[in-house]
Amino acid sequence: MPTREEIRGFWEETRAALAGVDMAAQVEAVEPTDPFMTEGRQKTTTIYQVIMSSFEGRRIRAWYAVPNGLPPAHGWPAIMTVPGYAGVQPLATFLVQYGYATLTLSPRGQGESRHEWEIEHSTKLTYNVVDRDRYYYRGAYMDCVRGVDFLCSRPDVDASRIGVWGYSQGGGLSLATAALDRRIAAAVAGVPWLCSFPIAVDITTPPYVELRDYVAAHPDQRDRVLDTLAYFDQASLAEDITCPTLMGGTLPDEVHPLRTIMPVFERVRAQKSIVVYPDQEHAWRMDFNNHAKAWMDRYLR
Repeated sequence: MPTREEIRGFWEETRAALAGVDMAAQVEAVEPTDPFMTEGRQKTTTIYQVIMSSFEGRRIRAWYAVPNGLPPAHGWPAIMTVPGYAGVQPLATFLVQYGYATLTLSPRGQGESRHEWEIEHSTKLTYNVVDRDRYYYRGAYMDCVRGVDFLCSRPDVDASRIGVWGYSQGGGLSLATAALDRRIAAAVAGVPWLCSFPIAVDITTPPYVELRDYVAAHPDQRDRVLDTLAYFDQASLAEDITCPTLMGGTLPDEVHPLRTIMPVFERVRAQKSIVVYPDQEHAWRMDFNNHAKAWMDRYLR
């Protein structure tokens, strides 16, 4: 298994490679009519489609939304939202109503970014899983960092007040972004994925079962798989999180079980809190949404 120094060195090299890619962002105002995207609030919100270059030159897409009117003197606080494993997420215009600029990011091969590139084989979880340099989540994590780059480039955003928020896969992406990018001032990770792979490799529910099935089909590669995944495991990255971090989990959840989440939470050294629900399986819930909104207000306002 790689050492902590090897993992940090890998991500330092990866961040340096991303920094060498010109963002070349295309930003175009749009008028979406799909209520899934706008939640009926486009009258008070300006929405832009963003297409930009990320790690290894891959183009990715996002929606950028800001409140109408002039921003505060130092710019809007901003929140980047990231998707679950299905790759589709509503545009977080409800946050815009509270004075946040939002970037609804689709990492490569997911959601809107599928217009630019689609994964050629296997699944995101198992794509080149024995090669840390070509593994899917190396690029996906850097896509999230590129999203932070975009927000910091905006004159209407306060770069000192940027948060990241996601559920499920998005929870894992939120934790990874907070660990790899010190510009994140607050993070929310609901029922996060990509956690504690030595435990997750034996989980039989989707989507972790993709990993289990791969190892079952290639038993001779188990150690190589776990060595690769150590670089991407939130349990490996959590100690580098420096921002206030809110996490959520549930006792009955066997999709992203609490036994994978708690080792990550315990490794976070920054200000942190976790909400654990006793009665609901893997699902989004409004109560946690309220906690998350209050968390962002506390640390980004």
